Amino acid sequence: MAGQFRSYVWDPLLILSQIVLMQTVYYGSLGLWLALVDGLVRSTPSLDQMFDAEILGFSTPPGRLSMMSFVLNALTWS
Repeated sequence: MAGQFRSYVWDPLLILSQIVLMQTVYYGSLGLWLALVDGLVRSTPSLDQMFDAEILGFSTPPGRLSMMSFVLNALTWS
């Protein structure tokens, strides 16, 4: 008998593991893009680039770099 997909059963462990995996992939690839962009322009990497909402914007060079990394990350996984 062939295996069947259990679409009628709610599996909280599967849902939780998928959420954790997607968050890990997203923030891991964003960190790689930030490190690559910072390395190309010889800027100092900071966790504020990833988690601080005030740094995001086009008015400052670090904000532009962070915005570029966010866009590249979105294009990578789209």
